Amino acid sequence: MQAMTSKERIDAVLAHQPVDRTPFCLVDGGAWIAKTENLSYRQLYSMEDGGAAKIVKWTDEIETDIISAVSGVFTACLNAFGCPIHIDNPGKPTDTGAVFTDPEEEIPQLDKSTIREKLLANGFVQGMIRQCKNVKALIGDRKYLLGDIAGPFTMAAVMVGTQDFIMLMLDEPELVEDLLDFTTCVSAEMFKLLHENGCDIAMPAEPVASGSLISQAMFEEWVIPSLTKLKEKLPEYKYFFTHVCGASGPRVKSLRDAGVRAFSGDYLVDLDTALNDAGGKLVMMGNINPAGVLLTGTPDQVYAEACERIRTANGRGHILAPGCDMGADTPLENVKMLVKACKDMAK
Repeated sequence: MQAMTSKERIDAVLAHQPVDRTPFCLVDGGAWIAKTENLSYRQLYSMEDGGAAKIVKWTDEIETDIISAVSGVFTACLNAFGCPIHIDNPGKPTDTGAVFTDPEEEIPQLDKSTIREKLLANGFVQGMIRQCKNVKALIGDRKYLLGDIAGPFTMAAVMVGTQDFIMLMLDEPELVEDLLDFTTCVSAEMFKLLHENGCDIAMPAEPVASGSLISQAMFEEWVIPSLTKLKEKLPEYKYFFTHVCGASGPRVKSLRDAGVRAFSGDYLVDLDTALNDAGGKLVMMGNINPAGVLLTGTPDQVYAEACERIRTANGRGHILAPGCDMGADTPLENVKMLVKACKDMAK
């Protein structure tokens, strides 16, 4: 088959058509890029281009087919609504804290009419927009830009605090409904701002929706409706992906039926079962263990595992990727083995 461009390869795999090789991308890569450059996120975002040149440099170096539009900032926009945030340690994840002290009193006071205004006035959001705009300027039409922002369910959990949020779901479901209505609008507005600055793919990340944290019944009651509403608010986006951490294989059918085009699944998801459940309607993205073989293994071990994933997929709609964001100390040689496997397995 004739060699495809990155965008042609992504279009083809999402349409469940033949590709010249398995596509490869990162879930994010921000922590790894920042640590590789010995920068904190604050230093990265504070650059004139928002760190865009460094993001393009490293994703080109490892030959990804998709590039992150906002590396490493998936919950940072919640700072616009009072959540404290810490981003000053190189290679460390964004640490966003809860904002509510009295959810029963404060959630009903949330004002959806000021969401865009508050986002645009926030320094972290300004940095995200600057980064996205400059990544687009540098990458042009070579690759699709992916925006990985926290989805509504995870935003809500962060604002309350994850443990307290799960208890709130059980004890005060009407408050959870009100909060999810608000965070769905926040997530949608943030994705709209990114799209206005060049982002092509919306990927709400829902780590708190993990099968390791909540049941399948809770996922279908709370997460699927909020993701569906978010998708409906983003008709301007070409593609709608999502990421869920942990043992989330049972989520595949629900996400497929909700119209999600690609599911970024963790290494705990059985790829063969997930692809069968996808039924030719949803593409699986993943699922190399980022904290296992990719971080601590040898290049040969990474290569072998990547080849095994490609053999398992056997052309059934698969984008090779780490199962979640890469560890900041992941060896460059290991990351390069992922695209090497994609190329070699196509021969």
